[in-house]
Amino acid sequence: MQVNGFHLAFLDIPKELTQEYNRWYDLDHLPEHVAKDDVLMGRRYVAPIHLHDLPLNVESPFAGGHAPYLTIYSFGGPLDMESDEARQGWRTLDNGIVRQGRYWQAGRGVGGGRFRLAKGTARPDCHVQERAVPYLHHKGLIVALGKAPTPEQRDGAIAWWDDTHLPDLFAVPGVLAALRGDPVDTSDDRLVHVILCDRPPLEVMGNIGDALRYAEAVGRYPAHKGAYESLAFLPYDTIVPLEYDFEIP
Repeated sequence: MQVNGFHLAFLDIPKELTQEYNRWYDLDHLPEHVAKDDVLMGRRYVAPIHLHDLPLNVESPFAGGHAPYLTIYSFGGPLDMESDEARQGWRTLDNGIVRQGRYWQAGRGVGGGRFRLAKGTARPDCHVQERAVPYLHHKGLIVALGKAPTPEQRDGAIAWWDDTHLPDLFAVPGVLAALRGDPVDTSDDRLVHVILCDRPPLEVMGNIGDALRYAEAVGRYPAHKGAYESLAFLPYDTIVPLEYDFEIP
């Protein structure tokens, strides 16, 4: 089934609750939400200590600075993610979980949002069709948030990503694919790209740094005349269910 939207949920949980929280999320919270009629899948990510304070990192209030956890819910199917029926389904299930005393109290959401999937692109040697790109397996990802100087220059920012920056990224070892999201709120002119990695994100971030130094020297980065402004650039490892041998800040 085709993915047509996604929800980024950045979460902050005390590090002393790592095992308990993640077990609850994998065995209770995530299955309940993926079972909703508008949700196709859910994937979880973590930013351990080794992914913080990297030279390329750009932190943002949108992501709670660099929140330790990220969940991505992918939407699709006959029920539209923004329909009244879908929203009522979320409210009904969430209220029921709270009444049953099954909602995790120690922690909070610190950022995120809902986006329509505008485009999915895989690197040239990955031959899946566009609708299959969100389903590609990966070892981690990088969330890139940016904007154009003005709403009228948005098309120029998208063109720079599609025609210049993304081809350069696909030449970087470890960059597998990218998803572009448009905010559901049409007054929000930000651009969100989710970069999928088939190598550990720590390694990929170093490779991107090497590539950008060359791109900057030849004038391909940053975007010409400031057509694109970076607001966030944050790496995350994929969480393997029931394996929580990581340490968060």
